[in-house]
Amino acid sequence: MAQTRFSGPVASDNGFIGSLTGSVVATTVTAASVSATGNLTADSGTAPAAGGMSAIQISSTAGLGIYVGSGLPTVSAAQGSLYIRTDGSSGTTRMYINTNGSTGWTAVNTVA
Repeated sequence: MAQTRFSGPVASDNGFIGSLTGSVVATTVTAASVSATGNLTADSGTAPAAGGMSAIQISSTAGLGIYVGSGLPTVSAAQGSLYIRTDGSSGTTRMYINTNGSTGWTAVNTVA
């Protein structure tokens, strides 16, 4: 199967969605775990939004995840979330951590 397309969520009660080979294009895929021996690609057709957009949501905590975007982060996220800035050019403009569970972000020093 070269490509499988879904118009809605793919899930089961136990989280097992089976073995898929080839490309999978879907709006939503829900699974207990996802593993890959090659590359795992998400939102590859979407340019990062100014101020941030969700890239990876982690755990059942609302808003906890890794966000990407250009410019300073303005997205609201759970405390402890990370923001990777695509246009960061110095050790203090490349990555941020959410400090207040809202729109408060503090730069992480990423010494080059």
